[in-house]
Amino acid sequence: MGGVLAALDPVQIASILVKAGMYVSALLAAGSVINLQLLSELDTVASRRLRRLAAYAALAGIAFSTLNIPLRAAFFFGGFEGFLDPAMLEVALSSPLGRSVGVAVTGLVAITVVLISRRWARFIALFGVILVAFSFALRGHATSDPRLALSTLFTVHILAASFWVGGFFPLYDMAGRGNIAAVHTVERFGQAALVMVGLLVGAGAIILVILAGDPIAVLTQPWGQFLSLKLAVVALLLSLAALNKLRLTPALAKTGNGAPLRRSIRWEMAAFVVILFVTAIFTSTVAPGHIG
Repeated sequence: MGGVLAALDPVQIASILVKAGMYVSALLAAGSVINLQLLSELDTVASRRLRRLAAYAALAGIAFSTLNIPLRAAFFFGGFEGFLDPAMLEVALSSPLGRSVGVAVTGLVAITVVLISRRWARFIALFGVILVAFSFALRGHATSDPRLALSTLFTVHILAASFWVGGFFPLYDMAGRGNIAAVHTVERFGQAALVMVGLLVGAGAIILVILAGDPIAVLTQPWGQFLSLKLAVVALLLSLAALNKLRLTPALAKTGNGAPLRRSIRWEMAAFVVILFVTAIFTSTVAPGHIG
């Protein structure tokens, strides 16, 4: 793992940073729309803030997604001189990455419609969420065989991750108020999270088995070592989620003090950023070899 990081060139470093930014912004945009639909207890102010966050994150996601194309052109060219090289840009646009970016940008544009506080706008934004999740199934490891199974699993995995990422802001916002609506919002999110976390972990585990064969033996590869780091942070994230549900949410209902829960949510946010950054590194530098 250390050797892979030491060998990174400037184009790869820029690509990793842009990909991490794309992961964070795209999942935040999609997840904000999902939670806007699920968390019916949100008041008018919280809903308006969440719609704005979804739209701003979508705009950032469009910028980061689009930057992937000239960076891939630079990678093909062998340096930043190829950033705007017409031939390399054409190759990048016609690659699976180009198709993925096209679908993701279309979905993110649809998500910005959520700024309009109308029922039809939410349906358009939800369609955008599906497109964003599906765009991840058009690139990278998701294009391996069996294609249909991996595409479905990656889409489910991204939707579940988006739900979790998108829940941080409304929970943090409502917990600061310490009222009944805040308690109901946190409890409702916790109920939905039981299903979503199961889908997230289950889909991820099946993807690992399909791609690597033997999940234990794959730890000898750089890809498996990066993955083990990611899973360690995921375990921390699940521990924080359990703490929130079992102790901090009941404490909020009892005392009305949301400060401990908000502090835990901040740690969850940081953990998710680390997870997405590590994912950006190993999906940009190493590929899994099938063992078994």
